[in-house]
Amino acid sequence: MWKLILILASFAPRFCAAAETNVLFAENFSRGLTNGWENVAFFKTPSVYSAGRDGTNFFAHGIATKTCSALSHKLNLTPPDKLTLRWRWKISGVETNGSERNIKKFDHAARVFIAFDTFIGPPRTLNYMWGDAEKAGTVLAHPKSERAQIFVLESGNARAGQWISESRDVTADWKKVFPDRAMPKIVGLGLMTDSDSLGGRLEGFYAEVELLAELK
Repeated sequence: MWKLILILASFAPRFCAAAETNVLFAENFSRGLTNGWENVAFFKTPSVYSAGRDGTNFFAHGIATKTCSALSHKLNLTPPDKLTLRWRWKISGVETNGSERNIKKFDHAARVFIAFDTFIGPPRTLNYMWGDAEKAGTVLAHPKSERAQIFVLESGNARAGQWISESRDVTADWKKVFPDRAMPKIVGLGLMTDSDSLGGRLEGFYAEVELLAELK
């Protein structure tokens, strides 16, 4: 019996050892928006982005008033075996007449996205959205292009004004919406608050954005 216990114990580290995690990208906005961030306006009047602080909590603050742009950071990352995206966010409120399916009503207080190098045409993107109308857990294509896939993580005003922590297995999300394509190089990460469709005022807050690689 004792010999059996020793044999089992010798295998224990293989089962108990945690996977190694490397930080590929991390931003807490304590240095403002000067660390490689760019306001990309998509040929429209840009939303306003600034860095803010509440006690020890630093964040990026997006304000949209009939405006549309993304606060973006260029990347050049080879996809790891498992890619995780983590962040915190909050909103002041959603666009109550907004829609995730109708481009004429496609305004959102908060969105976090990852862009991938697809060589020809616009980059494919995974968009994590605070939805206006669709329920949390909904996955759908952008109303203009299936190259942009949307994951609705929060919805409506029930949690507006609260900081919410999110964590996504990006590798699994990519396989869900692009099952026949290997994940290409990661070329950008962005935060987006927009209201160019209906013209209301929307506010999104973003903090502690991280991309993590889990190595096998």
